[in-house]
Amino acid sequence: MPQIFISHASEDKDAFVRPLVHALKAYGLRVWYDEFSLRPGDSLRRSIDHGLAECNAGLVVLSPSFFAKEWPQRELDALFTAEIAGRSRLIPVWHQVDFKTVAEASPLLADRFAIRGELGVEAVASKIAEQFPVPEKYTGMELADILQNCQHSGLFAGEAFYAGCVFRFLALNAFKEEYEEIFESAVSDLADEELEDFPEELYAKLKAEQDRLRRKYRIPDDAYLTTDETVREEELGWWRDTLGSWASGTLSREKSGELVQELDLDELDEYYVLICVPNFAISSGQRPLLQRALVELGCGFEDGYEHLQPICAELRAIKRDG
Repeated sequence: MPQIFISHASEDKDAFVRPLVHALKAYGLRVWYDEFSLRPGDSLRRSIDHGLAECNAGLVVLSPSFFAKEWPQRELDALFTAEIAGRSRLIPVWHQVDFKTVAEASPLLADRFAIRGELGVEAVASKIAEQFPVPEKYTGMELADILQNCQHSGLFAGEAFYAGCVFRFLALNAFKEEYEEIFESAVSDLADEELEDFPEELYAKLKAEQDRLRRKYRIPDDAYLTTDETVREEELGWWRDTLGSWASGTLSREKSGELVQELDLDELDEYYVLICVPNFAISSGQRPLLQRALVELGCGFEDGYEHLQPICAELRAIKRDG
């Protein structure tokens, strides 16, 4: 299940929300925001109801664009009601707004402790992550063994490893590609007023389609998966070549780091694609070690992966959370 639902205006997505999502993801937090971005004229009620029903916390990015939306006070009441009922927590983030602006729109929100966006995305993410420790699903020993198994010799072992990386990369993009067609077909006949208050039966149908596509492409629940755009078709050759070099350990350290970063920027689960470990199965303590390990795997063949061995030793030394 997603852990944090972000309610925000679409105008804030590129400059603030998307970088915040990536920063939260780096802490191992599940964030649900793509399906419920608010466009001009949208109703918040349906998105808030569904988002908070499936999340531990509601993160509200309050901004001039957010308050410019035409929605009544009762739509925000859903956030407070869910918190009072103990279903979730409400966390306001002030983005380019001050106390007066928030107080005029919602005195209750103005009186609540908020995280200020001017601290910067990393600081905001850190404050949120402190409230949601991520438990491990793999022991450090298990992850170290997985990394050791990614080092290979022989033609067929190397080809099998590469084929697995490419399959997982293609599976994530196939999910996105097919879901986009399903979504566009489902909403093509809806009037604007129907889109503003998304039909309950259509929402349920689309969620069922997402679940079906996960099973079809064998994508585990703990893998990071969004409904964003696929990679561009003209870039597919670059991805195949780069994944091949990474799997063989023959990239430079710089290029290996760039590959890991590109997977993240394209909303793909770098851990799942490269070593078949779903992103949300990794605890906070394991994450920085695995991030380093992904880079070392891509450039380690020449020196016998000697820089990977200390990372494996550190993973084995991590005690199970709790």
